[in-house]
Amino acid sequence: MNHAAVRAVSMRTLNRQRANIVLSAYLDDEKVLTPKEVSARERIFEWDGILRWKDSTPIARAEIGHSFHDLIRGLAPPHSITGSRRDTEAKLAKLIRLYNGEDFLVQYSLAPGVALIILKEGAGSMAQLKAWALALWVAHRHHRTGRDYATGASSAEAILDLHRTTLEDLSHRWADCIERLAAAGWDLNADSLETGSGSRIRLETKTEK
Repeated sequence: MNHAAVRAVSMRTLNRQRANIVLSAYLDDEKVLTPKEVSARERIFEWDGILRWKDSTPIARAEIGHSFHDLIRGLAPPHSITGSRRDTEAKLAKLIRLYNGEDFLVQYSLAPGVALIILKEGAGSMAQLKAWALALWVAHRHHRTGRDYATGASSAEAILDLHRTTLEDLSHRWADCIERLAAAGWDLNADSLETGSGSRIRLETKTEK
């Protein structure tokens, strides 16, 4: 086996660490790094799922391929006595509407700093990469101005607004990002972000008769 060739191929794929490096560079100042440039910046050992903005300290964690039940648990903590979750249905409806045009949902929990990425049925490598980019950018924006979202009765609405504006900004730039990353030599068709056998959800819209 030609180990040098295998390494060359693997280095062109965007695993979680490389995705952090490449996406934060592009989203920050539209700089596109090549596989060779990223290789020089990679850490030999990196915590799985860590979100870093460029060479910063860890700002959050992302978990991809979670189930619908994980999403429900992440939307609202259970009551300490009854175990019920307050306003879960309303929060879920807003989140589903927000990501209606995407093949994924992202739920960012403030306190633990964890972004849950839930993939819809049919979500491929491009959807996974966009979801990771969104989780990274939301975490960065929250980390930079955390006080605006972490306190007050309207914190849930504030973080939803952060998701909305970040998704709009990302969608506006996504086609250019994908085109330039491919031109720089990145293999965008490899499923390198979902490291295990993750779940998929199917959302169906009911029509009133």
